[in-house]
Amino acid sequence: MTRPLKRKGPKGSLDFEAISWDQALDEIAGKVLDLKDQYGPECIASFIGRGNFEESIRRMFTPKTKGFSVGNSLFMPLGSPNAFSVGSLCYISYGVLAPISTFGAPMGALVSDMEHADVIFVWGTNPATDSPLTDMIRLMEAKKRGAKIVVIDPLKTTVARDADLWAPIRPGTDMALIYGILLQCFNKGAVDHDFGRDFCQGFDELKEYVTRFTPEVVEGITRVPKSMIEELAGIMSSTGNISFLSYTGLEYSNIGVQTIRMLLTLWALTGHLDVAGGQRIQMPLAVPFKKPDVQFPAAVAPIGADKYPFYFQLTNSAQFMEFPGSVLDGDPYKIRFLLIGGASILTSFPLTPIFKKALSVLDYQVCVDIFLNADACFADIVLPATTYYEMSSLCCYQNAGPYQFATQYRKKVIEPIGEAKSSYLIYASLAERLGYGHYYPQSEDGMVEYLIQDLPIDFEEFKTRSEHGPIPLYQDAAKPYEEKKWLTGKLRRDGKPGFSTPSGKWEIRSSLIEKAGYSPFPVYKNMTEGPDNTEMFKDYPLTLTTGARLQSSFRSQHLNIPGLLKLQPNAEVLIHKEDAGPRGIVTGDRVIVVTERGEAIFTAHVTEDILAGVVEVNQGGGTPIQAEGWRDSNVNILTDDKNRDPLSGFPVFKALLCQVKKS
Repeated sequence: MTRPLKRKGPKGSLDFEAISWDQALDEIAGKVLDLKDQYGPECIASFIGRGNFEESIRRMFTPKTKGFSVGNSLFMPLGSPNAFSVGSLCYISYGVLAPISTFGAPMGALVSDMEHADVIFVWGTNPATDSPLTDMIRLMEAKKRGAKIVVIDPLKTTVARDADLWAPIRPGTDMALIYGILLQCFNKGAVDHDFGRDFCQGFDELKEYVTRFTPEVVEGITRVPKSMIEELAGIMSSTGNISFLSYTGLEYSNIGVQTIRMLLTLWALTGHLDVAGGQRIQMPLAVPFKKPDVQFPAAVAPIGADKYPFYFQLTNSAQFMEFPGSVLDGDPYKIRFLLIGGASILTSFPLTPIFKKALSVLDYQVCVDIFLNADACFADIVLPATTYYEMSSLCCYQNAGPYQFATQYRKKVIEPIGEAKSSYLIYASLAERLGYGHYYPQSEDGMVEYLIQDLPIDFEEFKTRSEHGPIPLYQDAAKPYEEKKWLTGKLRRDGKPGFSTPSGKWEIRSSLIEKAGYSPFPVYKNMTEGPDNTEMFKDYPLTLTTGARLQSSFRSQHLNIPGLLKLQPNAEVLIHKEDAGPRGIVTGDRVIVVTERGEAIFTAHVTEDILAGVVEVNQGGGTPIQAEGWRDSNVNILTDDKNRDPLSGFPVFKALLCQVKKS
């Protein structure tokens, strides 16, 4: 898109007419102020997706508040607490909730020391489809050096094909496997009892609970063979250096947060925490950028704070999974205005029809994006954003080579195409019309100069030095790495031994989770949809997992580019040949995937690179501008908006039941 657009046709269509920037911004600001005056500021909300993870937006539009915060603070000066984000269903369980409730720091503080590892576990991620491929490159270098690779995944991913061991696992059962490995580590004398006794909360409870997870029991739950469980435990019990790579794959079960907490605990108890070749702890540093003095509004609680107090307690954010209930039922009050920035809600949130219905009845909706997507079908105004190449900003680098933290000026490569503006300037211009533009400089260079004003260099020097590479803010490469810093008080502000948690210990039994009203100990539970749900299993005997990234696209993006579509022209369902054969399905067949919620059409890909009984359904389809093989294949017609992890509110994307039949 290159010009602002205003709705001309009915909602649900992409029928727009071009208007000027002044008209667009004036109309949006007028609507925001009218709705605020009529219904209160809490009815105004924003939602940002991965497309708004640009550094200037992250730094300028997060509230100046204690703790971790996600979402866009654009409407907080009005008094609205409803800053939604893709963090409502992505990364926050893994990156914030699990680690902070276990050892008191976000996951960014934990660095996989692959360069010195003898064995690297890849669990809940596929670094071959990362963007950028930093971890994949490090993994390949480690393998060349002689490190062994172990992959635990229902899919035989690119990494698994070259791994020394692939353990295919039934989705949603990872915690049972972790406990099974840990029990064998106890039996082999490979658990650090001194660490457990002196530095863990809940260790005695763990010692009793883990005895239930014998190899036979775990094989029945996970479908990982007993012999392989013992092999995995043998690896963890070895004297070598063992690290892991993980990411968001473990989030999407009914026990996602607790599963990730147990993965961390497995490494801590077996002596692979904060040591060479293991998971090193690099405590996050204070970022010396100035922030606008925008505070989180406290007058009204954001949507979802009552139902997901643990999520709210650690993120200060609204939970977008509760958005349909707010709009359609007024629970606990109605959202009436939504600004969507760099996101595609209708291809990423579960049970698309309910989110589509909510968007269709909003009083007013604005989309800020590079192109039209499914959400724009329900927008009143669409604003054209630039790509990164068309704006000046800054970059930040953490744990990059010798730098603990470095920054650099990023000069735009080309002028904006047409009338497009950077998302930063769009939000700053809107803030000015809403009466608080003084928080946000009204130019990109002005924004960068504002951010760096507390650095010991001025703006012109910052730009000049940036031409020669990143500018280190913290550099300590010469100092030897200190291991097991919990022994010397380096992980706590008060300098005492231990961890930065309420108890000062590694919390297997979490104080923060208990404070929020939940059971604090990680207990394995069967999935809501699984073989144990015998009535449902009769009609839907296959386990549906979705969300694995593709190398030819990024989520819902790039699925209308001919060169990339050659790599995969259709949305696919990966199905094992043992499941495809009895159904008469061969590769290339059009098939219907059915759940209790609905059905959608995909193209079959018959393979042995997936655990039998499990199907992987491609995510990303469902946008009108996509190619024909994708636009009608939205997996989220099949997923469930009510089936969630109670700690985070995250939907269960990777452990549902389905049936597959020929079209």
